[in-house]
Amino acid sequence: MNDNNSSYDGSNKKRRKKMSAGKKTAIVIGVFAGLILIILLIAFLYLHGLIGKIDYKPTGDVSIVDSIEPDDDLVSGIDDSPKSEIEALEEQIRKNMEENSTDIIYDEDVYNVLLIGSDTRVTGENGRSDSMILVSINKKTNKIIATSLMRDMYVAIPGKGQSRINAAHAYGGPELLMLTVEKNFKIKVDRYVSVDFYSFIDLIDELGGVTIEVTEDEVEYINLYVRNHNIQVGDPADDSQLSGSGKKNLNGKQALAYSRIRKIGNDFGRTERQRKVLEQIFEKIKDKNIIQLNELLNTFLPALTTNIPKGEIFSLILSVPSFSKYEFEQLRIPADGTYRDLVINKAMVLGVDFQKNIDLMREVIYNNNSED
Repeated sequence: MNDNNSSYDGSNKKRRKKMSAGKKTAIVIGVFAGLILIILLIAFLYLHGLIGKIDYKPTGDVSIVDSIEPDDDLVSGIDDSPKSEIEALEEQIRKNMEENSTDIIYDEDVYNVLLIGSDTRVTGENGRSDSMILVSINKKTNKIIATSLMRDMYVAIPGKGQSRINAAHAYGGPELLMLTVEKNFKIKVDRYVSVDFYSFIDLIDELGGVTIEVTEDEVEYINLYVRNHNIQVGDPADDSQLSGSGKKNLNGKQALAYSRIRKIGNDFGRTERQRKVLEQIFEKIKDKNIIQLNELLNTFLPALTTNIPKGEIFSLILSVPSFSKYEFEQLRIPADGTYRDLVINKAMVLGVDFQKNIDLMREVIYNNNSED
């Protein structure tokens, strides 16, 4: 009897030890899971607070104004192009806009965001879009493609006839500009992010500047634009003047001036400079740690206006580490050999071969050859 009881007690003690060890493990796991949840909650609330600083404007009906400020970039002393050439271009645009023309391409693995830089200085009014870059994140090819859209392209603006593409923003804000890009180039534009160019200065300064190789001619215009900016905002006129050419670490004022030069290489040279600066920004952001990214977001997010919902922004921020490994590629529309220079209503415009540029965008952005 005693031997049996002794055996029974020993068995119970072993089970109690096993149960006790199991409970301890469960408690440890529970505490660890609780800590993870608390950390995630704090991170969510923190990012939610940051995202709340963005000027979010949900997409609604496109509101189009009747008239806009006259274009300040008209030519004088030059006649319009021959009527036959203008009519031929307008007919090409009309055919490209027909309902039965090329379908608008969409791919759930490609996220297209239109970056809009504008020189809007009057609150509540939309100025012409000074810079338009379509940033495409392709999750299948692991590429980020920055496509500059030339501001002088002569296109159809829904509801307003035919004009330079940069007028779309002045007539109907980002929504009309998105629609104009979609209809003319048959590519789905998912979202937009708009920033006044002067907020761009703070971003570059927060990044510690961008390193760019500048020529003597570019230095001259950078210094001129920086001086004009200083006078406009009340800074010392000689602040941030470059002393010479070569590889320079440009601060915010200098980078903005560099991005806006049109006198060298006209608008083609200007968009190339903008893509260089954008690539430098991308490279700088990749190297930032959490604390530095926090400072950057606190500085820049309040300057943005966008229709990206908070949930999408939250997802994009969390995806930055994986996106930083993507290959960065550049594109310009219209491409070389796919346009001609014309003068229409005293404005220098680009007459675009739409089909060639549509095919090129599909190939580069979607890895989609039109012959497939």
